[in-house]
Amino acid sequence: MRDYDLVLGTTRGDTIKKAVGILKSGGLIVSLVGPLDKAFAKARRMNAFFTFLFGLMSHSIRRRAKKHHVTYSFLFVRPQGAQLERIAVLLESGQIKPVIDRVFALEQAKEGLEYLARGRAKSKVVVKIR
Repeated sequence: MRDYDLVLGTTRGDTIKKAVGILKSGGLIVSLVGPLDKAFAKARRMNAFFTFLFGLMSHSIRRRAKKHHVTYSFLFVRPQGAQLERIAVLLESGQIKPVIDRVFALEQAKEGLEYLARGRAKSKVVVKIR
């Protein structure tokens, strides 16, 4: 996987660090799980201590992103209907294209979990309910 414009990080661990390598120059990593960054603290008018602390927490990923000419950002998300509707419109219009590794039927959910546990999934693994 290479030359993506955007990675939406939804899991912790090395996933965000690895994501840097699949983005093209000028790409963007948006993490929903952290680490928090200075911009997050400033946007919420937190004091200098928290701004410094969050900057320190995200230093490694921001440095790695800068080296690869991409940008890292943390996004605090709350499940709000308006946000979810906007995301649905972007998905339906094709402006956001999810990358799906494999799809398993509900009856195959156990195999899907085993596939994930092997650590070989290149992107999202889906269990189809209907």
